[in-house]
Amino acid sequence: MKHTVYWYEQTTPQISPLPGDTRADVVVVGGGLCGLTCAHVLMDRGLDVVLLERAFCGAGASGRTSGFITPDSELELSDLVANYGERQGQALWEFALSGLERIRRTINDFAIECDYQVQDSLFVARTARAFRTAIEGEHRTHVSLGYHSTLYDGSSLATIFGSRVSSGGVRYGGTFGMNSYAYCRALREVLARRGVRIYEGTPVTRLTGHGVEAPSGAVRAGAVAVLTDRCLPALGLAAPAVYHIQTFLAISRPLKERDIRRVFPDDRLMVWDSDLLYHYLRVTGDGRLLVGGSDLRSVYARRETCAAKRSARNLTRYLAAHFPSLRVEFEYLWPGFIGVSKDFAPVVGTHEAFPSVHFAGAAAGLPWAAAIGEYVAEKIANGRGEFDEALGPERRFPVGRRLQGILGKPAAFAVSHGAAKYLRK
Repeated sequence: MKHTVYWYEQTTPQISPLPGDTRADVVVVGGGLCGLTCAHVLMDRGLDVVLLERAFCGAGASGRTSGFITPDSELELSDLVANYGERQGQALWEFALSGLERIRRTINDFAIECDYQVQDSLFVARTARAFRTAIEGEHRTHVSLGYHSTLYDGSSLATIFGSRVSSGGVRYGGTFGMNSYAYCRALREVLARRGVRIYEGTPVTRLTGHGVEAPSGAVRAGAVAVLTDRCLPALGLAAPAVYHIQTFLAISRPLKERDIRRVFPDDRLMVWDSDLLYHYLRVTGDGRLLVGGSDLRSVYARRETCAAKRSARNLTRYLAAHFPSLRVEFEYLWPGFIGVSKDFAPVVGTHEAFPSVHFAGAAAGLPWAAAIGEYVAEKIANGRGEFDEALGPERRFPVGRRLQGILGKPAAFAVSHGAAKYLRK
């Protein structure tokens, strides 16, 4: 089994660092899906854009993920309503949906080859209690707000999902899976051809009131967009509000169709369960089973760790419990950090000392990343700001700064996440 990112083996980026000082209307820091989306919107507005990326575009969470393109990410619709109220919760759900549709539109507009797979989302319960609370509650929220969803009890679930231990689920459509790394690399090429100056291998070391500085030069710009997900604190931004969680992904060798049918008797779906440390799976276009999850020892680790043997055992046990007759051989397994806030919603703000510096991160999902990338671009271009208070870094979290100082960051985020997902409902 290879302990490398499966998606990375398909291309080898050619890195071109910033060659010296330059000027632009806007400099975007971060070459993930969020930063690329922001640069795309700004370019469409006719602005001169420079994008700087520390490694290569798609090197971070955007290119290492499972490629689930669903508005759920870490927060279901019922979570948003419980945490923000019905009106604001639905507005944030629509915000995430706008990011999903932006990704889909970009794929179609530029004929991006990224293993685009139309797959409904399926949220399943591990226990009867979770079905009554999380699953039925999610279905009721969808229906009450005018969204279509289908509720399955334990017996009817077996017609669409071959799990032996799930107690029911809720399904909705309009979602899809993709190779997010291929998407990022393709969008990078589109932007470069259309005039965005992109410099990879260029870490930003300092923000100023008139641009940014890097080891090989500086960019002077009227506005700065720092879109570095979990790495915002490295530049002095949103440090108390942003951390990370670690997850592990494994991809199997291609399965035979009869084995795929053991998992998905009907349509192929994107599935995750109701546990706080949840597992998730889907099938890629070439018939590989992608499975992800974490464990308490690794999820809030300060440093990325492969923990390959333990992670492989964890994912193998998950599959064995759900699909005892399925035999899967993993070919790739890798870890990845995902930026998160203390309530799982993104963080968006403006630098306290430099009002021309805007930032966003902790998206915890690709549709959210696309949505906040577009949001920051429109904030720069025309002053958009309807979510500034709800997503601001100083908003009230389940665990405040004082308690976080006592607990430490990993423990504070763990407690806060449990409260955000369960105690407010």
